[in-house]
Amino acid sequence: MAEKLIKEYILEIHNMSNGIEEALGLLHNAFIYNKESFIKDAEGYIEDIKKKEKDLTLQLITASATDETARLYSAIPVHLERMASNLEHIARSIETKIKEKLLFSDKAMVEINYLFTRVKEIISNVSDLVLARNIFLANYIKESEKDLERTASEYATLHEERLIEGLCLPKASGVYVVLLDSIKRIAWNAKEIAQKLSK
Repeated sequence: MAEKLIKEYILEIHNMSNGIEEALGLLHNAFIYNKESFIKDAEGYIEDIKKKEKDLTLQLITASATDETARLYSAIPVHLERMASNLEHIARSIETKIKEKLLFSDKAMVEINYLFTRVKEIISNVSDLVLARNIFLANYIKESEKDLERTASEYATLHEERLIEGLCLPKASGVYVVLLDSIKRIAWNAKEIAQKLSK
């Protein structure tokens, strides 16, 4: 009975991870096409993840007293909830970009699109890892996060140079920085999940 219950909890975590991936895809579309309807759809996934986290964490902690697998997974919902919080920051920033008709340079568009694509791929692997607990997958996620962090830092430097040269509006700059930081934090939480599930 307990084993069946743990499997259900793991499946619930997997669904939450899929929700992060779906929301990222929708927010990426909102960013590219300047459409608020994508943000509204993403918010449904974000709310769902944030609602599920507390109960699921509590259930896993309770089960941890007698089950090693539950102990292993008990911190995962919190990391997914933190990702959802960062998705909220992304959603607000894109909403500002759309409502205030902020223009990004071609370079900034390419950079943010690349980071969105990379973080979606990382989260897709996290979803698989939750079910499979494969050491190679975990290592791939950790390496990918390191690579994303390095790339984002390079982009931040290039962005500062554009700002100094007056090629970027300060308001658009604020949105760019929030997007960059939030994507980095989502990847960081993915790496934390990979570390926990590769023990």
